[in-house]
Amino acid sequence: MKFFIFILLLSTLAFSADIDEKLFEGTNKEVYYKEIQKQIESTLHKRSPELLTDERLQLSRVRSAASQNIQIDSYDLAKISGDSITLQNYYDAINAVASLRYALKEHQKMLSNIQAKLAFIKEKIVNIIEADKEKLLSLQLQFAYNKLLQKNIESKMELLQKHEQEVLKQLLVALSHLQCDKLTNISATLLSYDEKLKEMAQEKIALQISLENATITESDTKEKIILKAKTAQDEYQKTLTQIISLKTKQSICLIQNENNQDYFKLLLEIEEFTLGLSPEIKPIYTEQITTLRDLSKEAFGMTKLFFGATLHEVKEIFNTIINSITSSIFVFNEHPISLLSLIKALTLIIFGFITGMFYKKWIINTARRWPNASQMSVRLATNIGYYFIVILAFIISISSIGIDMSSMSLIAGALSIGIGFGLQTVVSNFIAGVILMFERTIRIGDVIELSATSRGRVTDMRIRSTTIKTFDNIDIVVPNSSFIQNNVINWTLEDMSRRVHIPFGVAYGTKIEFLMDVILDELQKSDLAYIKDNDEKKPEVWMVEMAQSTVNFELLVWVEGNNRDRPNAAKSDFLVLIYNALYKHNISIPFAQMDIHIKEVPKTANEMEIK
Repeated sequence: MKFFIFILLLSTLAFSADIDEKLFEGTNKEVYYKEIQKQIESTLHKRSPELLTDERLQLSRVRSAASQNIQIDSYDLAKISGDSITLQNYYDAINAVASLRYALKEHQKMLSNIQAKLAFIKEKIVNIIEADKEKLLSLQLQFAYNKLLQKNIESKMELLQKHEQEVLKQLLVALSHLQCDKLTNISATLLSYDEKLKEMAQEKIALQISLENATITESDTKEKIILKAKTAQDEYQKTLTQIISLKTKQSICLIQNENNQDYFKLLLEIEEFTLGLSPEIKPIYTEQITTLRDLSKEAFGMTKLFFGATLHEVKEIFNTIINSITSSIFVFNEHPISLLSLIKALTLIIFGFITGMFYKKWIINTARRWPNASQMSVRLATNIGYYFIVILAFIISISSIGIDMSSMSLIAGALSIGIGFGLQTVVSNFIAGVILMFERTIRIGDVIELSATSRGRVTDMRIRSTTIKTFDNIDIVVPNSSFIQNNVINWTLEDMSRRVHIPFGVAYGTKIEFLMDVILDELQKSDLAYIKDNDEKKPEVWMVEMAQSTVNFELLVWVEGNNRDRPNAAKSDFLVLIYNALYKHNISIPFAQMDIHIKEVPKTANEMEIK
């Protein structure tokens, strides 16, 4: 078995490859790239031109990604520094934070896409077959390029996040130096924009109706109406963004004045206007709202924030929690793992265990309706079904995380070696348990004997071990492999009866025929439980030995039921009957005797003096 597992692992490794980490790890990557370049050029006439061209392009991409200098466009913090800061500069800084956050999310999407590519390429490398070995270098270079790209994006995200915190921190400092003296002009401008927005909404409806009529009548003015509707839509979007910008400036001043009630009402209005934006520009303004919320949390404090928060604030907190549990915690085997995926996997495993327990109870309750069903069959059905449900739940939970079970083949191979050498006892007990459950040579309720001191009834059978309760009420847990490797006496395997041998002895001179008749007659008159009406299992008295001082006999009696399961107790009852029968009929029961023969009596001291 060990040799088979070892050969299986070697065959797996023979048709697999490892990731070449030198291509994207370490500081001397360029030296290694030159070696790869020489390797490619050395096989110029041995491989197809298409494959060589692909390898050169892949290597060029890897070199470019490895030498890339990571930089970001920084916002000039000097614009929101000093004693007097304009409202426009402050708004531009908020817009800069929103742009940084939007860029972070876009880079996170790119990172997820790259992780999926890495997982796909790694699987192709690890499971590569002999026929595709010539494509191995190209795959390694593709993996290295995506790995370097991943590192570059992570580095850029760190810079973006750091700069975002710098700008946000400066915004909090600059809040007290903000000049909010143009709110009246903003309010007047907003009124005019509101009227303009209503007119545009009516115009959009009119254009839609005109377009529907032109489509039905197939009018030549359809193209003009479409162009006019697009222009109106662009103007509508522009007006929306202007309104959102003005209301955002108002909300900034409300944060400065710590007017939390009006601030949250205004924030609600901004959110409603944001819903009408096109998908292309909507994310930036959504991030602006998020930045405003962060500023208000620091400016108002938790107490004012709590009492001034609305339903939308609660939704925002809920969304923050959702984002935290759905974001990636770590990456395993090129698959991002989030807290939500771990909770989902754990829930599936717990659900599997609970389902398995309900399955066990259902089988037991169903078996009670069938009195002829054996306990062993019920236990076999419950155990196999339970473990099947649990293993299936585990596989589904692992797959739900996004981990491909086939990618764990090498781990499984290494684990097989560990099982073969370190856990062979556990595995042998497991396999023995499965064999016993199907073979049914030992069942629950059987009376078995492992040795002269280990005899009892089987009370439970599990995958690894079997529990035996002795007649002294002691539980013995026996590994299942012991039943396969050693001789085991099963008193109740097939026939429900057994023969008990009760030895006894009488003195020499006893009439044999009289003795046998006495014992059998007294046995027949007794109320002891034994098989009486079976001609093949009638009680008998055998003479077995003429010993030094006794003539030895055996009473052979067939018993069943409790007498079968407890042979020592049955033997005691029959010995008492034999003793009473011998005593009743004056048959001598010998005991050990010793005769002393004196050859010469020594003389006493007086006799010696007289002489």
